[in-house]
Amino acid sequence: MLATQEEIDQIGERIEKAYFLRRPRWEWTGSGSRVWSIAAARLLQTHQEDPMIPVDPEFYVAVQPIDARRADPWTELTQATAAQRFRRHVRRIIRALRYELRHEVRLAERRIRCGMTLESVVSSKSRLLSPLGCFIVAYRAGRDDLAERFRSEAEAQHCSCPLYRQAALPWLASETYPVKDVPTGLMVASPAWLAMTNVAWN
Repeated sequence: MLATQEEIDQIGERIEKAYFLRRPRWEWTGSGSRVWSIAAARLLQTHQEDPMIPVDPEFYVAVQPIDARRADPWTELTQATAAQRFRRHVRRIIRALRYELRHEVRLAERRIRCGMTLESVVSSKSRLLSPLGCFIVAYRAGRDDLAERFRSEAEAQHCSCPLYRQAALPWLASETYPVKDVPTGLMVASPAWLAMTNVAWN
């Protein structure tokens, strides 16, 4: 579904704010403000071409190599290379998170096959099992009631890194993921996620 002009403008505003966070002392002297909406359109196009890539304005800016000597958002944010760089970073994180979840699910299900009950496995508070991992294991066992116990903690885990949604796709379809999706795949910037993306800014 195509984004509305209002959605493009909102995403453009978030891109602009994220860019100025990286360059707080820089004054924009470029030709108008269209650069932000064009960058937003580039980000949306990347998501439309590959729905696995979320619409995350702050992370989109964070992964770009901003030149400290000469600011040029037209080159840094609107070109195809910016979208390609963002796509690579997102896919790398999704692969790492999926590996993490796969390890958790296999560990839990191995323990169950060895005689432990499902309840004891997911309730063990083991550092090797995250809330989302427990949610997945309970859901795969057909225990929606047990999975529900981990929903709030899984939501908090999602807020720490929204890319868990894409990482969990082999086990949870979008409608069964513990956090409701938002239109156009837009990520709502949480403080925890912004703190993580700040790592790429420094």
